[in-house]
Amino acid sequence: MLFSIFLIFLSGYLFKVLKADYSKALIDVVIYISFPALIIYKIYHLEYSTQIWQVFGIGLLTMLVGMSLGFATSKLFKFDKKTTASFLLVTTLGNTSFLGFPMVVSMFGEKNLIWAIFFDEITFFGLVIFGSLFVAYGSEKEINIKKMIIDIIKFPPFIALIFALFLRNFNINIDFLKPFGDSLIFLVMLAVGMKFSFLDVKKNFKLASLALLIKMFLVPLTIYIFINLFLNIHAPALSVAFIESAMPPMVMASVLAIEARLREDLAVSALGVGILLSFIVIPLYKFLI
Repeated sequence: MLFSIFLIFLSGYLFKVLKADYSKALIDVVIYISFPALIIYKIYHLEYSTQIWQVFGIGLLTMLVGMSLGFATSKLFKFDKKTTASFLLVTTLGNTSFLGFPMVVSMFGEKNLIWAIFFDEITFFGLVIFGSLFVAYGSEKEINIKKMIIDIIKFPPFIALIFALFLRNFNINIDFLKPFGDSLIFLVMLAVGMKFSFLDVKKNFKLASLALLIKMFLVPLTIYIFINLFLNIHAPALSVAFIESAMPPMVMASVLAIEARLREDLAVSALGVGILLSFIVIPLYKFLI
């Protein structure tokens, strides 16, 4: 399955090189159709478990650890505000959906994808809240709390989550949504392949490597130790949460850095190197479980 995912990623990259980049359209289809459909289908059939809250907690802890280590590193090396903001974006926010979902399915099967969805929901809140704070710090703009709330309410997967919780009160057949959700992995990996660029990898390899040392090694190591000490790493929900904690930087982290005119070279380089590294590092983490 992992090899298939890599082939889809490679197909997306080659399609962009030989024809055109349709990643924006594919991502829109995923966010507005495939992802919401998948959430509604999975949440409707979900049996309640306290592990839901454990996954939420691990997701929040993952971001807090990445943020703390990123901030400490920024202070140690005396980064300026723009570099610090970009560095925090890539050490705090992981690619828990576009790369996380395919990885989780390949390692744990589709039945455990629901845990990745919960992990990604808390990551989205982090994107809106922490991402806004980092951008405000780096660009020296005021924090707009009203915009944060509106962004959360308007996000299609969040709307789907609320709708799915409402539907659980009724006995209906929603199997027609499954094919929509099943398209997510293929569309996501095609889009990631189209987004990838070898030129981006070389933009700031040194600083990006430092950020990835935190995001893909120190953060998951901390999470692994925490789960082993206080929870159960062998529980499927927590195994998925651990793998998600090791994901490379989020695509939106680069988008925010570019739009806010922060350190674009750092953000896109970390994104590119992280995607390549994930195909090697993430499968190795499976052996720790």
